[in-house]
Amino acid sequence: MIMKDTMGIILTGTEKIPPITDHRSVAALPFAGRYRIIDFVLSNMASAGITNIGVATKNTYSSLMDHIKSGKPWDLDRKYQGLSVLPPNLWENSHRSLRGNIDILAGIRGFLKKSHQTYVILSLDTHIYNLDFKALVKAHIANQADITVVYHNMKGAPESELSRFNLLDIDDQNQVIDIESHPYYPKTTNAAMDIYVMEKALLESIIDECLARGDHDFVTDALSKKLSGMRIFGHEYTGYTDRIDSLKSYYINNMAFLQDEVRKEMLNNSRRPIYTKNKDLPPARYGDSAVVENSLISDGCIIEGTVQNCILSRGVKIAKGAVVKNSIIMQDSVIDSDVSLDYVVFDKEVHITKGRCLLGQDSYPLAIAKHTVI
Repeated sequence: MIMKDTMGIILTGTEKIPPITDHRSVAALPFAGRYRIIDFVLSNMASAGITNIGVATKNTYSSLMDHIKSGKPWDLDRKYQGLSVLPPNLWENSHRSLRGNIDILAGIRGFLKKSHQTYVILSLDTHIYNLDFKALVKAHIANQADITVVYHNMKGAPESELSRFNLLDIDDQNQVIDIESHPYYPKTTNAAMDIYVMEKALLESIIDECLARGDHDFVTDALSKKLSGMRIFGHEYTGYTDRIDSLKSYYINNMAFLQDEVRKEMLNNSRRPIYTKNKDLPPARYGDSAVVENSLISDGCIIEGTVQNCILSRGVKIAKGAVVKNSIIMQDSVIDSDVSLDYVVFDKEVHITKGRCLLGQDSYPLAIAKHTVI
């Protein structure tokens, strides 16, 4: 019954990773071949029994809307509640720019008001994880917390990695006593995962208060200022996770899914499976000359060349004589014969003509925009 009294809000469009987010939000980015990044949080919420989920968008949301549509893959295509896509309220926000996640939340106050649930899980679209939301809400209630923040301990990570996150200083009772926002010299290793649990009424109050003060960011303008007056608790997540906030992090985390243990934890979890939109394409086809090693190949691909340590989305074509290594190739891209690719990230429908050679680096992959012909 607790999860029937809990709703979900997913904020999208909060990060940009050019050129692969020029036409979509991070939430809609292809990931691990046939998935999208939003599939992880949507699937986790659905597995926990949450039946009222709002996906709030900022801009470039047509790709996201096409992917999730009515929510059928997540059993959210319901006559009552289910999945709601919430484009920005352009009329309401015409007098000000959308400068932060508070502004996005302000545009969906009507959706919040008409939802009858007591609790709300608020999540940004930039993290991948496989999290038990039911246990999270139970811990929030057991702690009698005003707000619960999910975090991941990144002990041993370099300072440059820790600085990508909001960091939580937590006491022995797991209560948050300080928040560092992307610090240059981190004092703690508890990285917030941009997942928050609170009562819906409190979220509405925070939105109104921030709007009245002209504030725009949920963490720096709201959460940090309420540490002394509220019971804010941390909830540790110990599984695989990361924040997709750059081309490098997008590349590294995709490549991590070539590891059996990562796929087993994230994609093949019987308690919390990850669902996605079904394209109904034929299985991948391999020619007599095809050589494929340690790669994720999606439905509809036609492979006649060499593919090593790669992730191919649906409908990719690799011609005979082409060699593709350490790369991410998105949907319906075409690689002609005698092409050599290494450490590249191709957006959808890229065409590389015969004899071309493109080379990036593991620390700086070469990204090619959608519909490019080289």
